[in-house]
Amino acid sequence: MKPIDYRPVEERTPDYQYNRLLRQIMEQGKDKKPIHAGLKENQGSGHSFARELTHADPLTFDLSNGFPILGHRDLTKTLVGGIAEISAFLNGARTLDELDSFGVPRFFWERWVTKEKTAIWGLEEGDLGPGSYGPTLRALPTANGPFDQVAALGETMKSFPMSRGLMITTRNPALALGSKEQGMPRCVVVEPCHGTTFHVHLFPERNEMEVSSVQRSADVPVGLQFNIVQWCTLGLILAMIHGYKYTRYTHHISSAQIYDTQFDSVNRLLERPLKIFPTVHLEPETPYENPWDLRKEHLRIEDYNPNPYFKISTPV
Repeated sequence: MKPIDYRPVEERTPDYQYNRLLRQIMEQGKDKKPIHAGLKENQGSGHSFARELTHADPLTFDLSNGFPILGHRDLTKTLVGGIAEISAFLNGARTLDELDSFGVPRFFWERWVTKEKTAIWGLEEGDLGPGSYGPTLRALPTANGPFDQVAALGETMKSFPMSRGLMITTRNPALALGSKEQGMPRCVVVEPCHGTTFHVHLFPERNEMEVSSVQRSADVPVGLQFNIVQWCTLGLILAMIHGYKYTRYTHHISSAQIYDTQFDSVNRLLERPLKIFPTVHLEPETPYENPWDLRKEHLRIEDYNPNPYFKISTPV
C-alpha cells in the first residue's frame, strides 16, 4: 500500500500559500533587530533588521495534490542535505562530524559550531549541544534516565492509536532556554527552531493519518522551504511503517521572518510562475522498521519541474 494517493499530475493545482505568507510578512510584519545583526561576522554585510510576523496563517497541504516541495527555485540538490539532516536528528546526531556521517553538508552547521561560538555555551568545537535536535528526540533527560521520544511515538501509535497526544518535540526548555539562577544554563548553540512540536493525528476507522507541526522560528525565504519537507517526510515514513494513508500536512509558524538582505530575493520569488507540487515516494524495497531507518538516498522525487535555482543569503 502506498502511503499517499496522489492525483494525476494533470489534475493537480498550484498552491498559493507560500506566496501568501511572503506577502503577509512583507506587508504586516514588524521590523526588529535580531541577534545576527549585532555579530561581528555580519558587520558590513548590509544586514541590520528582520521583518517578523507572529502567528502567520498556517500552511495546510492536501497531499493528494502533491508533496509540498516548493518550485519557486530548484531545490533538487540542496534538498538532499535537508533529508540527511532529519535522518541524522532521528538517529540522535549531535556533533558536526556525526551530521557529516549522514551526508549533511558541513556548511549547514559549521559556521554555528566554531570554537568561539561553542565556547559561549561551554561546549567543544563542533558540538551542537545536549539541547539540540538529536539528543532531545532520542535521549531526552528525565529522572529515570534518557527518554527516546521517537521510539515512544511509534509504540503509542500501535498500542493507543485513538490518542490525541501522539506528539514529540525538539525543544528541551531546560537546555534551550536555560536559567542560570536555577543552576541550569543554556547548553545548545542554536535553540531548536523547527519541529518544536510534531503531532500525529490518527483516524483508525478510516485508516488515515494527518500531521501538524509547530515551528518556533522560521527563516521563510530559505530554511522554511526545507523544514516543511523534513517534517512532512517524517510523517511519510511513519505512515509507511504503520500502514496508514497520509492525507494532510499542516505547518504552523509561531515567528516567521524575512531578513532585510532577502527582500530583493523575495520579490524575485513572488514574480516567478507557480509550479505544481511533485510526487514523492520512499524507496519501496527499503525495509523500514523505525523512522530512524530513513536515509537521504531513500527519497524519490518525480514530476518536479521547478524554476531555476538562485542563491538567497541568510545571516548567521
